[in-house]
Amino acid sequence: MLSIVLGALFSALVYRYLKEQQTAVDRARAAAQGQTIKIVVADKPIPVGTRIEEDQLRVADWPVDLKPEGALSGKDAAIGAIARVSIERNQPLQQSALVPKGAGLLPLLITDGMRGMSVRVDSVTGVSGFITPNSRVDVLVSGQPTDSENAQGDQKGKVILQNVRVLATGKDIEQKDEKPVEVPTVTLLVSPEDAEKLTVATKQEAVRLALRNYRDEDIIPTAGIALKTLFQPDPGAKGAPQSSAPAKEAPRTHTGGGGVQVLLGDKVTRQPLY
Repeated sequence: MLSIVLGALFSALVYRYLKEQQTAVDRARAAAQGQTIKIVVADKPIPVGTRIEEDQLRVADWPVDLKPEGALSGKDAAIGAIARVSIERNQPLQQSALVPKGAGLLPLLITDGMRGMSVRVDSVTGVSGFITPNSRVDVLVSGQPTDSENAQGDQKGKVILQNVRVLATGKDIEQKDEKPVEVPTVTLLVSPEDAEKLTVATKQEAVRLALRNYRDEDIIPTAGIALKTLFQPDPGAKGAPQSSAPAKEAPRTHTGGGGVQVLLGDKVTRQPLY
């Protein structure tokens, strides 16, 4: 009787052990096959600053162990939001890559202590549309100063800002292609002090922008140039004004009717004859 009880107990222990092993095998097989969840991915490239629409999204299966931090599980959380960065096709949409609905993207691009300020440009003042977001420009202005040195109100040109970053051209904050695009305004990243300068400058003739090389960050002091100076002949050129300093008078020489030389020691003098 005891042997029967021991046999039944042993069989129960063996069954339990085998059951646990089977459960472990099932879990390992599921992990090997890869369990997935549903997340939102981009169905097509989404440029930075784009307000996301439903046809730009799709829901895809994604491995659980590779789920990105902050990945969205439903389209509703992304539709109507603005892309903070460029999102490539099949890339998961993460909360950190989106600007909340109702908020604009441009303020996020303005660094602390700086301001975004727009100036009106055309095909000439805007460098024929070759200025793009993230370009660097110098700002020039032409006007008629009324200071004591310019009492006659002579026209003068001056570089007032240098190495200024372009935040946006028109309503675009990212270059879409390599073709020049003419826009009505350019938004610049400036300090509050430079914003004051720019405000005064826009009251003069059209503000002009000079495009810089991306690698050129040098600040070059300039004195500006007046119109009368601009049209002065080059020094030494034909027609250039001559010096107004009086010419030196040549030493006079005696051309009288002769005389005799008198030698007194080592001193020679001339005595005229009358």
